[in-house]
Amino acid sequence: SLNDKAHVVQSSEAIIGEVTEVITKDREQQTITLMAKDGRTYKAFISKANFGKENAYQIQKLAIGDVVEVMGEQSTLLAGVDNKSQITVRAMPYVLRKIIVADHQEDCIGVGPQSCLLTKLAGQTNSQTGWEYLYSGIEGFDYEPHYEYTLLIKNTTIANPPADTSSIHSKLIKIIEKKRTKA
Repeated sequence: SLNDKAHVVQSSEAIIGEVTEVITKDREQQTITLMAKDGRTYKAFISKANFGKENAYQIQKLAIGDVVEVMGEQSTLLAGVDNKSQITVRAMPYVLRKIIVADHQEDCIGVGPQSCLLTKLAGQTNSQTGWEYLYSGIEGFDYEPHYEYTLLIKNTTIANPPADTSSIHSKLIKIIEKKRTKA
């Protein structure tokens, strides 16, 4: 019957949307729910196996609230009145992410000893936990100590990064908030 069939469309057109749910996540694959700009909801399957050699470097771990551009094979499962759209992702050119940058840096060791920014996803409520070192900077962002920032950044992956460097390039899109925390 028509209700049991899936309509598959090859599409080179990008879908840009916000991650509203992370269903599964591990090193090799993720399943997310994506709300596209046009209001459609997609269940997106992101796997290195689907990206192929030419796009495998583009895989990034996603979080709720990320805005992502994806391209791939779309399918619609026809189930009565409700159409459920899916996309098997073949490319992920960029991710927009809101992050918080702590009001201080910490010593860390990357290629050598250095000072690292402390960052976490915006929306995490506990200000004392969840901080991660950012070993590379954010292009266009000038950090000042004693200020906590909420930023919108664009993460793009680097195809062949030099050894001991990040595979993600972060660029400042917007400073959402800058608040003084110490005298």
